[in-house]
Amino acid sequence: MSSDDTPVARVLLRAADLLHRSTTRVQEAAADLDHILAGQPITLVPALDRAFRDAGLHHDLGLAFLDLRAPDLERIERLGAATSGALGVASLVRDGRAREAAVVRLAHRVDRLGTAFLINRLNDYVGPVGGLAWAGLQPRLTARHAALVVRCLPLVDRMSEWVRAGVDQRRALQEVVRSPAARPALWDSLRDRDLVLMRAAARILVSLHRGQPEIRDVLAAALGRRDQQLRIWAAQLAFDPAVTPSSVLQELAPKLSADRNPAVRVAGVRGFAARDDRDALVRATFDPHGLVRHHARILLAGKFGAIDYRGRALAVLAEPDATRPDLVGALANLSEFGRRPDIPTVAAFVADTRPSVAREAQRTLDLLERLP
Repeated sequence: MSSDDTPVARVLLRAADLLHRSTTRVQEAAADLDHILAGQPITLVPALDRAFRDAGLHHDLGLAFLDLRAPDLERIERLGAATSGALGVASLVRDGRAREAAVVRLAHRVDRLGTAFLINRLNDYVGPVGGLAWAGLQPRLTARHAALVVRCLPLVDRMSEWVRAGVDQRRALQEVVRSPAARPALWDSLRDRDLVLMRAAARILVSLHRGQPEIRDVLAAALGRRDQQLRIWAAQLAFDPAVTPSSVLQELAPKLSADRNPAVRVAGVRGFAARDDRDALVRATFDPHGLVRHHARILLAGKFGAIDYRGRALAVLAEPDATRPDLVGALANLSEFGRRPDIPTVAAFVADTRPSVAREAQRTLDLLERLP
């Protein structure tokens, strides 16, 4: 993606047309801005705030700073459905009176973008502007608008990093998103495509349901995402007894053990141990990754006693339909428990067409050949 095709750059390029004398052109620009903002995570708002003061970025895009003045907002306010996005952009400009006028008008825009730009403006470097933003937000701190505030949850979280945002303001917004009225929106956010919003909602739900069966749905939602760090976070919580009941860990064990990431699969091993599933633990001792095998062996030995890893590995290698992960796990076990007589068996897999099998076979062969 080129530098002028990022969402931030696209907003900056279209924002210039808000000054145009042609009503049609202004309406088109506002519609484009609304479309860009609606399709982006809510954290685009503070990113835009920084970009609107970035002289280097403006230079690279061939732009001057947006010379928007308070009287221009009268035209913008008549743009219909696209008004909130255009007013939000106006609340980012350098001119303090224009920001103030935009904030006053945003107070009447009770929607996602209006709320997000008001939360962002709490950090304004001109005190009265931040005060007006807070005045505009206060009517939304009710059960009726709790879902709207939840949709801006990543911005509420980031307020802890803002020097100018007051403690009372942060606390009031946090109380709204943790209130019973916000619960349905929090659960809905677990399915949102915005991962930052999803993570923020999941953290709140975890804190609200620690040690309760409902924690299962929070962790399952996180484990179903492609984001690796999110899945690792869920896995760590899954085997934390202060957060996750043992019954939930046992229920999640198959999902955890099927994950691509070995750190997540370790949590699955703990789940199998919690439900005394010997067969699943034995399978985990043949995982392709050493971290999973290590934990599985310890738990297996502690609950059921060790098994003949060498014998089982040779049996797997003898199976004509063994899968790639099974073969890698068996070869890895032979690298630790094998003997010199196993060399011919292992050598047969060095030329395997599956690269991971061939690599593991060569590594195991090198180790076995060093044995006395």
